[in-house]
Amino acid sequence: MDLGLQGKVAVIMGGTSGVGLKTAEMFLAEGAKVAICGRSAERMESAQSQLLSFGEKADIFASTCDVTSKSDVDSFINGTAERFGGIDILVNAAGQSVMGHFFDITDEQWEEQIQLKFFAIIYAVRASHPHILKRGGGRIININATLAKEPERHMVATAAARAGLLNLSKTLSQELAFDNILVNSVSLGLIRTDQWERRRLKNAPDMDPEEYYGDLAKKRNIPLGRVGEAEEVASVIVFLASDKASYVAGSTIETAGAIGKAL
Repeated sequence: MDLGLQGKVAVIMGGTSGVGLKTAEMFLAEGAKVAICGRSAERMESAQSQLLSFGEKADIFASTCDVTSKSDVDSFINGTAERFGGIDILVNAAGQSVMGHFFDITDEQWEEQIQLKFFAIIYAVRASHPHILKRGGGRIININATLAKEPERHMVATAAARAGLLNLSKTLSQELAFDNILVNSVSLGLIRTDQWERRRLKNAPDMDPEEYYGDLAKKRNIPLGRVGEAEEVASVIVFLASDKASYVAGSTIETAGAIGKAL
């Protein structure tokens, strides 16, 4: 199936690991040009090397960037547009969660989650909008979590910020539709990513990974009986960015194995 992504420019905020990195790989496989960013220079170099393994045709722009810094985001987005001549697709994939009940979460942790889950998207959309507009339209895909609709008390700050992003994404889809920019969300459930790997190594370092994730799926009562893989989420993202999703806007697609709870 031709997805119509050949030569398109895809910007992935937080593309150095997990879902973001898999998404970058899939865009490259479809012939798109890819820009990724992240805070860690070490992870950036590793991700860039991995993406360059796609061969000489792998057209990549990589830069360190704190997505919660407006100046960093502006610099990265404008640098991408200058490098590739424009932007067609924005994927907001940066994110991490904080665990804790309401009275355990500090003001600093609240601010961190709101900055990362809310203002980071605002900065990226503002910066990329004029570049996408010059191309006649494009796509914005916000990566969210099922916590936005199914909050859990031990994830109060993350869930609240996720809910705000869900609302923001829907509003943006209505406003930017007039610019031929289609905005959608992908809502994650339990997905095997670097973040979960770090938890596994911390909590059960001697446990077989397959057994660990199998137990997680059982504890979460996931009907499909397993956790999801990063490439399964990436496939949905790439579809939403493609010509095949030309009348999909304002939607939230859950990649959660038929269950609402994410963590």
